[in-house]
Amino acid sequence: MKIKMSEKFTARFWKKMVDDSLTGIYVCDRNLIIIYVNRIVESSTGYRRDELVGNPISILAADEGKDEHNEIFSRVFEGSTVTYETRYKKKDGSIRWVKGFAAPIEHNGERYAIGSWIDITREKELEEKLKEDSELFKALVHESPTPAFVTSDARFIYANKAMQELVGYSWEELKDMDPMRFIHPDDRSLVEKRYRERLAGKRKAETYSWRIISKDGSVNWVTGRPSRITFEGRPVVAAILIVTTDLYLLTEELKKSREYLTVINKILRHDILNDLTVIRGYIEMGDDALRDVALSKIDRIQTLIKETKAIEEAIGAKININLADVVREIGKHYEEIAEIEYILNNVYVRANEAIYSVVDNIMRNAVMHSKRVKPKITIEVFSIGRFGVARIADNGVGVPDSLKKRIFEEGFTTSNSTGLGLYIAKKVIDLLNGEINVYDNEPTGAVFEIKLRKE
Repeated sequence: MKIKMSEKFTARFWKKMVDDSLTGIYVCDRNLIIIYVNRIVESSTGYRRDELVGNPISILAADEGKDEHNEIFSRVFEGSTVTYETRYKKKDGSIRWVKGFAAPIEHNGERYAIGSWIDITREKELEEKLKEDSELFKALVHESPTPAFVTSDARFIYANKAMQELVGYSWEELKDMDPMRFIHPDDRSLVEKRYRERLAGKRKAETYSWRIISKDGSVNWVTGRPSRITFEGRPVVAAILIVTTDLYLLTEELKKSREYLTVINKILRHDILNDLTVIRGYIEMGDDALRDVALSKIDRIQTLIKETKAIEEAIGAKININLADVVREIGKHYEEIAEIEYILNNVYVRANEAIYSVVDNIMRNAVMHSKRVKPKITIEVFSIGRFGVARIADNGVGVPDSLKKRIFEEGFTTSNSTGLGLYIAKKVIDLLNGEINVYDNEPTGAVFEIKLRKE
C-alpha cells in the first residue's frame, strides 16, 4: 500500500528535523516577537531558547544594523521573500554576520515570518582581508610611480598606472597587446629569449636593462628583475621596473665628456705644441722669409682654440634655443661673401652655445670649398617629428660619395685647414644627442643636415 508523505512523517519528526537543522531557523509574529528558534540559533547567539522566545527579534540586531533589520521584516510582512546579509549581536556583545532569507507564512489566519540563516562571519572576515590586501596592493603597486606588469601567452595580464603611462596606452588598449611590441628592436631578441626560458622554468630571476618604445616613439631605458610566479594556476612572468633613462644618458654624457677632454688634451699636447715649436724655431732663425709661415701657424693655433672651445661649451647644460635665431645670426657673418637664402621656421631645440660653432663651421666650409666668386647658400629650419632640423645647402663642388663618411673623421682634410672642424662639429652634435649628415645637393653642391631634439 502506498503511504502519503504526510502520513509517513509525523509532526514530531518534522519538529525534530527543524530543531536539529544545521541552519538557524526562527519564526516571529507581526509584532516581530520571536515565537520559535532552533538549537543552531541558540548556539550561534549564546542565548537559551527561553531567553529569546517572547522577546522582540531586535534583541539580535546589531546596533548599526537595526534600520536594515526593520526594512527586511517590513518587506516580509508585505508579502515578499527577502534574501539578506546582515550583522547580529550575540549575548556576549560580539558581532557576527549571517546570510539568510525570510518569507511570509500563513497559519490559522495569521501571518508570520519564517527565516533561516547561516553564519558567514569567517567569509566576511576573509572578504575584508582581501579588501584590505587589495587596498594595500593598490596603494603599493597600482598607484606606485614605479612601472609594474604581469605577462603570459604574449599578452599583458596586469599593468599598473605607471606602466600604462610609460608605454602611453590605457589598460583597455594594453590588455590586448603583445608586450614584445614595446621592446626596442635591438633588445627584442634578448628579452624575448629570456622571457620564454623564464616562463618555461629554465631561467632564474635576474636583473638586467633594456629599452622600451612608447606610443609617441620615445625610447626609455628600464632596469628590472623579471621573475616567474604562479597566477590562477599557471606560470606567468612579473616584473617591477625602474626607469633608468636619465642615469643611462648621464653615463653616456660622462663617457662623451671624457672622450672630448681626451681630444682637447691631444690637440693641446700635439697640434698646438708642435706649431709653437715651429714658430719658435722660425723666430730663432731670424729669417724674414719664414715670417709668413710663422704667422700662418699662429692663425692655425687660433682656429684650433676656437674649434676646441665648442667642445667645452657642448659639455655644458642644455637649454631651449631657437634654431632659426642661430642660423640667422651666423649667416649675417657670410652675407658679404655669399648669396644666402633663408627659409626659416621658429623651432626650439635642446642645445647650448656650442651649436653656433657647428653652424659657423659648416658655413665656413661651404664658402671655402666653393669655386664660385659668390657661392649661393640656402639655409632651412623646420621640424620633423620630435626633431628640429637645420639644413645648409651650397652650390659648390660637393662631397664625393667615397668621402662622405670620412669628412667627419679626426684629421681628415683636403685643404690647409686643421682637419678638426667637421670632426669637432660631429662630436658636438653627438654630445647634444643629435645627428649630422651630408648628402648631395641638386644640381651641384652639398647639403649638411643637423637634427636636434626639440624642447
